[in-house]
Amino acid sequence: MNDEEYWVEVSGLAAFTEGVRLSTLKSTRSFFANVRPRESTPSIEWDRHLLAASLVTLDAPETVQSGALRILQGCVQDPDATSVQKAAAEYLLRRLGNGRAAELAHKRGLAPDDDDPASASPLSLDLIRRTLELSVDGGEHRVPVNYFQRQFWSAAEDSRWTSVSAPTSAGKSHIVRLWLTTQVRSHDTYRAVYVVPTRALIDEVSRELETALGEGATVTTMPWDTRIDEKRHELFVLTQERLHILLRKRPEMTFDVIFVDEAQKLNDGSRGVLLQRTLDEAARRGEPTIIFASPLTSNPELLVEGVSGTSKALVSETVTVNQTLIHVNQRPRKTTLWDMVALVSGEAISIGEFDLPARPVPASKRLSLVAVALGSAHSGNVVYANGPGDAEKTAGQICDALGTSDWRPSAATLDVVELIEKTIHPHYLLATYLKQGVAFHYGNMPLLVREAVETLFRNGDVRYLVCTSTLLEGVNLPCQNLFVRAPRKGNNTPMSAPDFWNLAGRAGRWGVEFQGNIVCIDTSDENAWLEAPTRRTRQPMARATDAIARDIGALREYIADGTPVATARTQPILQALFGILASARRQGRELQELPWLQATADEAAELSEIVDASLAPLTVPVETLQLHAGISPISIQRLYDHFRTVSSRDEFDLAAPESTDAVDSYIRAIAICFRFLGADFTDVDGRHFSLALLFVEWMRGRPLAVLIASRIRYLRRARKEFTLAVEIRSVLKDVEQYARFEGPLFLACYADILNEALPQDVNGTETPDIAMMMELGVSRVTEVSMMSLGISRTSVVALSEHIVSDDLTPEQSVEWITSRDIAAFDLPTLVVAEIVQVARRRTSGD
Repeated sequence: MNDEEYWVEVSGLAAFTEGVRLSTLKSTRSFFANVRPRESTPSIEWDRHLLAASLVTLDAPETVQSGALRILQGCVQDPDATSVQKAAAEYLLRRLGNGRAAELAHKRGLAPDDDDPASASPLSLDLIRRTLELSVDGGEHRVPVNYFQRQFWSAAEDSRWTSVSAPTSAGKSHIVRLWLTTQVRSHDTYRAVYVVPTRALIDEVSRELETALGEGATVTTMPWDTRIDEKRHELFVLTQERLHILLRKRPEMTFDVIFVDEAQKLNDGSRGVLLQRTLDEAARRGEPTIIFASPLTSNPELLVEGVSGTSKALVSETVTVNQTLIHVNQRPRKTTLWDMVALVSGEAISIGEFDLPARPVPASKRLSLVAVALGSAHSGNVVYANGPGDAEKTAGQICDALGTSDWRPSAATLDVVELIEKTIHPHYLLATYLKQGVAFHYGNMPLLVREAVETLFRNGDVRYLVCTSTLLEGVNLPCQNLFVRAPRKGNNTPMSAPDFWNLAGRAGRWGVEFQGNIVCIDTSDENAWLEAPTRRTRQPMARATDAIARDIGALREYIADGTPVATARTQPILQALFGILASARRQGRELQELPWLQATADEAAELSEIVDASLAPLTVPVETLQLHAGISPISIQRLYDHFRTVSSRDEFDLAAPESTDAVDSYIRAIAICFRFLGADFTDVDGRHFSLALLFVEWMRGRPLAVLIASRIRYLRRARKEFTLAVEIRSVLKDVEQYARFEGPLFLACYADILNEALPQDVNGTETPDIAMMMELGVSRVTEVSMMSLGISRTSVVALSEHIVSDDLTPEQSVEWITSRDIAAFDLPTLVVAEIVQVARRRTSGD
């Protein structure tokens, strides 16, 4: 009998399948106490089921491990199980490498009180051996890990290229942090980059690494940090955009290791192409170790196929916490009576029925009313909304359904309310809802506010958190219950299965809860779900660059037509794909040698000819084209030719943000970027003016509250109708999408091409760093220094009004802060707390 046959045999045992079903039934009914069973819950013969679970080992398939975990955790939670049975379940949990679940059982008083669980078992020697096997060398001592973490450690040590896929709750972040820490401490010099998909993750990851490393290394989050190259050990935590800028600014910089978190984002359109291009460039310099990590993908080997050097692809089967998939649907002709069914490996298990607190009319209330009916007795409820507007509406419905409860906001909550009212708007709905223990959360919100809300949620000061697709971006925000109805992602398209299961992975907190619940609402409604999920499945991963072979005809036509800007605006992926191919050819690389290019030899040769022919007549310096490879080089040439036809550059120069003519200069530049580069700056209803004003005010370091107030004043003067909540969201979106992404991309190119076509006089004013000012939203060296320390823009802008000096270094900034009584300034409590905490951390070396 081979391994596959053995696991089929084990999973088919009646004692195993019945144990999984009964454990799920009893634990789910116990958790949702207000769900009324239609029949009594049967008693469980734990001896039989524990014996079946004992057949499961570390190398079992994911579904078998999950079943064993349900049996073991069900036993320790069951008040009817004996102490001997619970001790056996605890032993088996530890043998499967899940010591955190066993420790949780002790913490809750569910397991026998024994200081040394191994000594109480006749199999103690086996448990000691397993504990040693599941540990790694953390430097000063051995560190216990689970099976996936041990596999990851070995793969990272032995291979130049590693691609791992593991469930969200497998402990990936912890083991990567530990591995990087040991690498730094074991090398005389070391430079690593940790690539994250969004800015929201930069601060979280960098703080954790700083805590782990202390003074052992500089942890840097921006390419403009003046501390780069100061120490022999450096860790960069960057998005692909910031990594691209770093590589551009430092053409000789090399890395020892590159870790790519949420590697499935290589399929994220133009940003995925940019990520691939930056990895190509970083890998080309030296021979760094490159590690990809993705959740629940079935083909992690895709990312290491055809690479040079040793490679390893790892699909982890480790299950650390159970995630129960639940379907809830309305009983026919009874609008407030709903049925609950749990699904385990596709099998439906009837849990019972429950009542909604009100009729679900209109249909938009179905999500919020189910969430209140099932989650009001618990904290840790996350509700998925399809967009910022839906998130605010759903949060309001939840508040209304909860009514006048006994909920009292904590002091920490009131501090966040103060922060919101002072830094965004006094009537921003989030401040109102927080007082009832409800919050919403989306990507365009200021970082300090978003992190404050996440902290409240983790600490139980928020019982409901309504989130958008930011939960798909790797945000470390695990929950107890996740409520989902008709999920969409971007352009109102149904959410893909990979994205759904990545979202579902947030349900369940390893070592905090025994299980997480994914509550899917209206699964019988085909208009809500194209295909309702019935079991967790791994999905194949793809890359944005795969579109080259898939849409080679469209790409060929786009290049042959001279890369028209209208096409670039409607199909930006074509511009990005042409850019990465052109970049490779300019470096003298053969396209068929690119490991990620899914094209035949004939197709690659044809593409090479087309790309080479399009590049041949260009006169813009190759170095400049490489700096802006995300924009069509043909479009860049058109802009260059335009500038060469004018006699003076004066009217085209971008003024410094504080200059009185700054807005006019940006209006002109935005129009030119729209015309020649294909920037999505459509001039409808004075859009170029509003964007120019936003860009200038943003770079001046204006607080968001000022930007929002300015927008409202403009609308009132123009006598235009508006809704406050909509306009606040609009400003937040414009800042993230245009001021911090589209603006830096195109305006930095504009400035560089202007300098190439019409060089400045020796005594001319130095062109400001457009990318830096727009990415960070500040313009002074002092403000950049403070942000490099880890202080959020919100706090930096608030504090900068009190600082006169323009050019403080990070060290001088810390000295300035520690020499003042920051608490005496009229700043929000959380702003003061962040500034003081960062300064204290920098001075103490923690």
